[in-house]
Amino acid sequence: MTVIVFSALAILLMILVSGVYVFVFSCVRRKDLPWLIKEEIEKTPYGKYSELIQNSACWLSEHSAQDVYITSNDGLRLHGLCVPADHPKGTVLLAHGYRSCPLLDFGLAFSWYHNIGFNLLIPDQRSHGKSEGRYITFGVKESDDMEKWIAYHNERANDLPILLCGLSMGASTMLYLVDRELPPNVKGIIADCGFTSPYAILSSVFRDITHLPAFPSMAVAEFCARCFARFRLTQCDTRKSLAAARVPVLMIHGKEDGFVPCEMSKQGYDSCSGPKQLLLVDGADHGVSYLVEPEKYKQLVAGFIKKYLI
Repeated sequence: MTVIVFSALAILLMILVSGVYVFVFSCVRRKDLPWLIKEEIEKTPYGKYSELIQNSACWLSEHSAQDVYITSNDGLRLHGLCVPADHPKGTVLLAHGYRSCPLLDFGLAFSWYHNIGFNLLIPDQRSHGKSEGRYITFGVKESDDMEKWIAYHNERANDLPILLCGLSMGASTMLYLVDRELPPNVKGIIADCGFTSPYAILSSVFRDITHLPAFPSMAVAEFCARCFARFRLTQCDTRKSLAAARVPVLMIHGKEDGFVPCEMSKQGYDSCSGPKQLLLVDGADHGVSYLVEPEKYKQLVAGFIKKYLI
């Protein structure tokens, strides 16, 4: 009997520890990577993109990117960059991914969007970069932040159409907005390699790493998220949002994505009730579809913009 009790307690402790670890590892802010120091970036998994990051930073500097700030619904000071275009046709609002930065996720796209006549509004997501925050909420509170950025834009240029563009967590952030009553100048969303829900992506990663069932450890992680970060891992789901879509959506995903399963974009696309397009890129891992198929990517985005924005 003692052995059985001890074993049960050991299993319970393992579940509690693993659940707390999932929450802390996934949601608690860590020190940002030194994105502007080439030698430091080359020591990380992003080393092969160090030149791209440096070039993107130079481009922003050359085009006089302006620091701008808003306050979130829960009182955080959020930072962004604004790059005005001459005689703009619209504005692209760019949401970067999980523990990433705009320079990495959209560096090559900055000049392309700008050259075709779009202002750039480039926030640091909460708990990233120069934005305040202790917890990452996988798009739940970040989507509310994006509504605040839209409002910030419209206070200054409310006649310009807005394109919402996100990658990875940024894609899910934008898709959680698709069923909301957005201002009429929000004309479309481009979502590259987004996940369906916080619970789904964390469960997927947990199973891949541990080869164990996600439940009940994920139940502990959910409890921690509610208690400490004040959000639920099950609070948002792109499939539910897309089922009541109010704006057109272009979804993109690499077929070889080893982090966010390509199936998640397929599920979102199948759920979408509004105008929709889907591009699946052969040979592309997570977040690099633009690098693998740049011309096809740009052609599709340009067509989407022409159809819905200008």
